[in-house]
Parts: sequence; structure tokens; C-alpha cells
Amino acid sequence: MTTFRVASVQFELRKESTLEEYLSHTEVLVAEAVQHGAELVVFPEFASSGLLATISDHEVTGKTIGDDYWQHLAPFSDAIAEATQDLAKKYGVWVMSGSHNRIADDGTLRNTAFLAHPDGRLETQDKMHLTPPEHDMGARGGDDLLVTQIGPFTAGLLICADIQFPELSRYLMERGVELIVCPSLTWNRRGVHRVKTGSQARAIENQMYVVMSPLVGSSGFPLDAPMHAVGKSLVATPVDRTFGLNDGLLAASEEAGEMILYADLDRELLLQSREKPEAPGLKLHRPDLYRKLREEPV
Repeated sequence: MTTFRVASVQFELRKESTLEEYLSHTEVLVAEAVQHGAELVVFPEFASSGLLATISDHEVTGKTIGDDYWQHLAPFSDAIAEATQDLAKKYGVWVMSGSHNRIADDGTLRNTAFLAHPDGRLETQDKMHLTPPEHDMGARGGDDLLVTQIGPFTAGLLICADIQFPELSRYLMERGVELIVCPSLTWNRRGVHRVKTGSQARAIENQMYVVMSPLVGSSGFPLDAPMHAVGKSLVATPVDRTFGLNDGLLAASEEAGEMILYADLDRELLLQSREKPEAPGLKLHRPDLYRKLREEPV
């Protein structure tokens, strides 16, 4: 059996007074994960939002937060992307540094995940389905889905709410994806449940692995209504006799604070699951029927 070890970082949101402080925080966790054999290290959505603490010319409140994401957080994105590449090359692993605000070439605000390969090559994925607060600050959703190679797996990235839309993961599966990486940020139990259930549902219906990394804790911003991020790392699998996991959870965090969750992914086991499904599975799905149903008038 050949396995591929992934590390899902349950990353603490805290005040990061300088970019160097934030990058040091992330490198400590990458180094720890590599010491434990990780070949892919995954960080959460908006991992760099603790950098709101670098703002010194005004108080960060609900009234300023939209402009702060545009004017203060987004300018860090190029340096974070470059640092992600440096980490991947230094440690010889894949690093998905979470998602970050950036200004796209067309001048729009995007929520973008950075994936660096061990050779330093960088790939990106914009969040497709934005939350109401993201729309309120004028952000724009992406239009394209990345399909890439992470170790032995054909892989894709879905950011937080995107894991709740089965159309995206089915598109990825049809293009050979076996592993979805999901950086996430949720701030109440309903959000936690949506992302957890979405991750498990996508793993079941597409017979694939889903690795989810959440942001946890609070930086104290906005000052008048601080956000408290909640969630627990997980690695989901198909639910069948091949995997032998009745709940489809290969690994799941039981802690509330910052920690690293490890799991060993076996691609051959996944292929066995797809080839000989216990439930109907992909081997017995009916794409002709689905096309017919889509073509029927509503």
C-alpha cells in the first residue's frame, strides 16, 4: 500500500501585526507538518485576515471593514503567494496556503486560494459562490475551476461555500479529480454543519477524498463586532465496504484551537471503491438520464 500524507491545519485567527509575523506563523506549522511526514499542507479560507492588525491609521469597524479588505488586505496577496512558493520549494511539499483577498487584473476583488508545488510552481483558484458579506464589499466570484496534480492524485480546490454546490464537484469528478481540497471559514454552528455535511456528501457522491481546513479563533476585528471563526478539520472518504468507515471520516479533529490533523490517503483504495461500489456509486450512475432531465423544460 502506497499512501500520501495530508495535513489539514486548523489555523488560529489572531492579530498579526506584520506580514513577517503572519508568514512566520504559517511556516512554523508547515515545518511541524513536514516533520510528521506531510506531503500536502492545507490552510483555511481567509487565513491572512489577522493582518487587519497592521492597520494603524484608523479603527477597524463594521463601517470600514469593506474598504479594509480592498485597501489593506488585498495588497498582501502577492507577497503571500511568493512566500507560499518559497515554503513549497524549501520543504519539498505541496502547500495550499488557504485563500486570501487579492485584486485581479480586471480590478475586481477576489477570494483566491494559492497552491504551490514542490518545484515552486503556483496555481490559483477563485471562490465561485460568494457569501452575502463578500457581495456587500463588492467582491466577484470566479468563473473557472482548476484541475491539477497533487502527488498521485488528480485534484481540485473548492473554497468553503463552493463545497455545498454538487455541480462543481461533479464537474471536477468528470475531469478525473479524486481529491478536493477545501479551505473554509465559518462563524456559527450552522456554517460548520453546512461545510462538514457538504464535504462528506461530495466525498460520497463522487467517491473521492475531501480535505477540509477551517479557520478558528478571533483577531478581535471588527472592533465593534469581532468575528469568531469556528470549525474542525476533517478528511472525508466514500462510505462503503472498501473503506470500512461507517461515517466516512478518515480523520476528524476533536479540538477547538489551533492544531494539525493528519491523514494517509490511499489512491489504490479509492480506485477499488470506484470499481466495485457497495452502493450504486459512479460505476452505476446514469449520465444519459441526467442529461435528459436537464433538457426537460422547467
